[in-house]
Amino acid sequence: VERGEIEIERGKVEGEKPGFQKNGKILLFGLCSFRIGSFIFPSFLRKVYTILSLQVLLTTVTSALFLYFESIRTFVHESPVLILVLSLGSFGVLLALTLHRHKHPLNLYLLSGFTLLEALTVAFVVTFYDVYIVLQAFVLTTAVFLGLTVYTLQSKRDFSKFGAGLFTALWILCLSGILKFFFHSETVELVIAAVGALLFCGFIVYDTHSLMHRLSPEEYVFAAIDLYLDIINLFLHLLRFLEAVNKK
Repeated sequence: VERGEIEIERGKVEGEKPGFQKNGKILLFGLCSFRIGSFIFPSFLRKVYTILSLQVLLTTVTSALFLYFESIRTFVHESPVLILVLSLGSFGVLLALTLHRHKHPLNLYLLSGFTLLEALTVAFVVTFYDVYIVLQAFVLTTAVFLGLTVYTLQSKRDFSKFGAGLFTALWILCLSGILKFFFHSETVELVIAAVGALLFCGFIVYDTHSLMHRLSPEEYVFAAIDLYLDIINLFLHLLRFLEAVNKK
């Protein structure tokens, strides 16, 4: 039985297929050959992208309904506290999902609840934008995600080294978002939106690379959520960017 060469110190598995790594620990699947990976990996990808497709579909349909019905838009605009409730609810369910992501079927119930709350949150936000800007952002997000996914899946580059830089940039972006309330201008809004869109393009590449080389097949829920949040954040930053450009 071929097992590949295991380098514990470097946290890598070298063999016919990349090993899966989680939290700096090597996950070995019994004493089986790593050739089993040739069967596990496609199944893992199918699970991740099936869940992701359903999440995006639910979010798209929910947003379309909110945009189509005037009564829903009116209710949303008259209930600004709703966005806070949805955001806190999403965060709470996401926290529970992180703690119970390996408990089936509880993880799927929590995933469904989280996706619904996120879909409602995005739908709430898009009602404040012109429908043509929403469509432009949707098309751009779809094209960028598909392009970056195809590029990353076929690329042999190691994108894991960009993780620290991406998370540092994310913290800076969050702080910038707070500061803009005190130094608001259209130029600042444009710059932050553009930087945010580029940042989440980077996260799409990083997270796609991670699900190929680092995550265990048991982490399909975690992988789908990562990519879903990347898509949502890219879409929202593109919305803000296009809105700021149209105001110029």
